[in-house]
Amino acid sequence: MAGGDDDVAKAISRYSSPKGVARALREAQATISTGLKRAKPDSKDEKAMAEWRKAEGIPDDPTGYKLPEAVQKRLTDEDKPILSSFTEFAHAKGARPDVVDIASEWYIEMAEAAQAKQAEEDKIASEEAEDALRKDWAHGEYKANTTIARRFIEGIPGVGAKWAEARIDGRRLGDMPEFIAWAADMGREKFGDVAFTSSDSERKHTARKEEIEKIIGTDEYYEKGLDKEYAAILEKELKRKK
Repeated sequence: MAGGDDDVAKAISRYSSPKGVARALREAQATISTGLKRAKPDSKDEKAMAEWRKAEGIPDDPTGYKLPEAVQKRLTDEDKPILSSFTEFAHAKGARPDVVDIASEWYIEMAEAAQAKQAEEDKIASEEAEDALRKDWAHGEYKANTTIARRFIEGIPGVGAKWAEARIDGRRLGDMPEFIAWAADMGREKFGDVAFTSSDSERKHTARKEEIEKIIGTDEYYEKGLDKEYAAILEKELKRKK
């Protein structure tokens, strides 16, 4: 059987019969064949592709990929269409499920890291904007000015508060002191005074005006200085009309 080859003779001498050698050969061939990957057939040959996918453990369609539970729990509404597009691409390329699992884990970790970094940068930018505005505005004006700025921004048709979330060079407009100061100026031009920056504050303004008007001309009106307060109320309304 060895044909005079000493190395072959030594190898087959471990078997007690030709039958044992044949069995060993068959087992070796089976082991080799399972370790070999079949070449991807022509994508136009649907039958061959189906057989190839089955042999490779690839699902019949992109929805057959089952992402790891750890990934599914962390997906946001923004992530889902991205990963759906990825699985379609991966399926067309013949990616095995284990490859898709690895890629999806990388994506979700990358996305979360980027989100955390952005949140930290936004926090720093917001704090720096507040510090800058408090230096520019006199004591006690910060809250009133930011309130009237927010009211103005929220009233922009078709955009509203989302306008402040728009980004320029990575920073939100709402974190730029120049933008907030401008919005405060615009708000003051539109509303006239902080007393009109919200429906609640305007109701309080109107209620106080009506309360004082009930006692105009009485001793209490002058003794408590309500004449001066009433004059201030009328001045605010006049500014607003202008």
